[in-house]
Amino acid sequence: MLLKKYKTMKGFAIKLDLIKIGRVAVIVSTCLCLCTQLWAQRRPNIVMFVADDLNQEDLGCYGNKDVRTPNINKLAAEGLRFTKAYAASSMCTPSRSVMYTGLYPFRNGVQMNHFAVRAGMRSLPHYLKELGYRVVIAGKTHVGPQECFPFEEIGKEFGKYEPIENRTDRKKETVKFIEEHFRTQSDQPLCLIVAPWVPHVPWFPNKDFDPQKLQLPDYLADTKETRQALAAYYQSIGEADKMMGEVMQAVDKAGKKENTVMIFTSDQGVQFPGAKWTVYDRGLRVPFIVRWPGKIKAGSTSDALISLVDITPTFIDLAGGKEQPYLDGKSFKDVMLGQRQKHHDFVFGETSVEPHYWYNYTPARTVITADGWHYIRNYHPGVRFITHIDKVERNEFYFDSWVEKAKSDTKTKFLVDRYSYRPPEELYDLNTDPSEFKNLADVPAYQQKLHAMQTLLKKELDRQGETEAMILEGFLPKFFDQSYTIAQNKSAANLSFNKKFWNPEVLYITAYLEGVDKGGVVCEYFNNFRLYAYQGKIGMITADGEEKETSVLPTNKGHLLVRLAATGDLEILFNQQPVLTGRLNKDYTKIKNGYVSCGMIQGKAFSGKLQPYEGRISDLRFTMNELSREP
Repeated sequence: MLLKKYKTMKGFAIKLDLIKIGRVAVIVSTCLCLCTQLWAQRRPNIVMFVADDLNQEDLGCYGNKDVRTPNINKLAAEGLRFTKAYAASSMCTPSRSVMYTGLYPFRNGVQMNHFAVRAGMRSLPHYLKELGYRVVIAGKTHVGPQECFPFEEIGKEFGKYEPIENRTDRKKETVKFIEEHFRTQSDQPLCLIVAPWVPHVPWFPNKDFDPQKLQLPDYLADTKETRQALAAYYQSIGEADKMMGEVMQAVDKAGKKENTVMIFTSDQGVQFPGAKWTVYDRGLRVPFIVRWPGKIKAGSTSDALISLVDITPTFIDLAGGKEQPYLDGKSFKDVMLGQRQKHHDFVFGETSVEPHYWYNYTPARTVITADGWHYIRNYHPGVRFITHIDKVERNEFYFDSWVEKAKSDTKTKFLVDRYSYRPPEELYDLNTDPSEFKNLADVPAYQQKLHAMQTLLKKELDRQGETEAMILEGFLPKFFDQSYTIAQNKSAANLSFNKKFWNPEVLYITAYLEGVDKGGVVCEYFNNFRLYAYQGKIGMITADGEEKETSVLPTNKGHLLVRLAATGDLEILFNQQPVLTGRLNKDYTKIKNGYVSCGMIQGKAFSGKLQPYEGRISDLRFTMNELSREP
């Protein structure tokens, strides 16, 4: 009886203990949840507005008295304005790829415009999502492939190049998103990149400015056409300012001003001679303004030298993440908070220009020091510098007026020559020559400084792993009469080909292959097909999924010849012996958007038959219509 009573009492006690434990667990769980929410709320939201092709000097808060930027000026009055902020490249895709990866162009793989980063590259969305952030981009992305930049995307309409009326987010998708996020997901910190196509050309028609009354910058030739172009550019800056104001207002109205790091910057300089596409100061120096109430002193300025390569590590730092030592950039959070006055001793920049077939390949590499010295190395000084500005500007074409005025005006001739032709080396003192009109590279008194800057650039290139031979070779195909070659582990964009000429009815692909037993992808051809040699077989996979493959070959090395006709007829020879014949379902010979590559697929990594080629591919050549020609 006593034993039964004891058991009953013991069971009751156990139940009470379980109830107490359960209550404690609920309390602990609730506390942990609240702590997590409080921690999430303490981590700041980050909103960065990235203008497109905008000089630092072309904002009111940076001293321009003509342009109208009340909202950007307000941001500067409430925050911190950096005076020495630089892009790492003077073109859209390379510059934005640097921003979002924290790596310089050579290291992330994007040195020419419109290229994709190296396969498997990690970027800002990867880092911040792991820290609990919602990472969103509104508008222009201009980086790829998507798996390397897994942003949540909104505002795709105003992210398109045309029509220009869409560029200001007419549907107010960005504002609506900000309102919706903070209404429904306010516990989750937000990183939002707002990236419209303004003030990129084509510029908005001028409505607000008298071109003749504008203060013309000294790097522009004074012609009627230039003044009209400058007015249209300023009009477009005003459109960017209005949109920036809408974004700021949406954040402030949501009650998130105090806990939001609000940033305004640009990807590179304006599309005028001596700015975009060049590594001159006006090509690389960008505005950078940041507001964080209660943390950043209102109306302050900083002369610390920063680079857009620092954005990703800075955002990781703001989000509470650990330092990523393999990144090229480093966080300047402490500078923003006033805890440090200096950042970099020097920054690096480069241009490899565009892959368009009507450009010339005129690469340059540069270093800019915190004390105002700027050194430029031009690797093909004998080649004329050519861009959209020369002949294919989309609107407000003005360059012909420069060429005409240069015939009789010394200053204009200097500006035209400065744009079109570059010496091997340039050295400027930005403290005394901010427009970079006086090249000191050949002045005897500055030879010691020149040598020091040469050494600094070489040391940085060595650290990145880029050699002079790599820079000289570049990223374009080597063209011959009716053929071109692509080196192994290289690719070329479709923009490098004049499709009116490169329009084969019969396409020949030839190479010498070694290591066919391991192998992988031999080439990708403009999103038409991928040719591979793997495990002793050669095959082709079309964009539609059709596949043709040989049987196992008797040897692992030899001469490859592929003949593909517009009719779909396919023939593959190996060591001069036919190994495959067949017919594809349509024409795969024409150049489409995408890349032609050798031994790899641009921006993507696969296993198996499409893996990067394990072996050697020699002399991969694409020939149009016939292999042998009469002289």
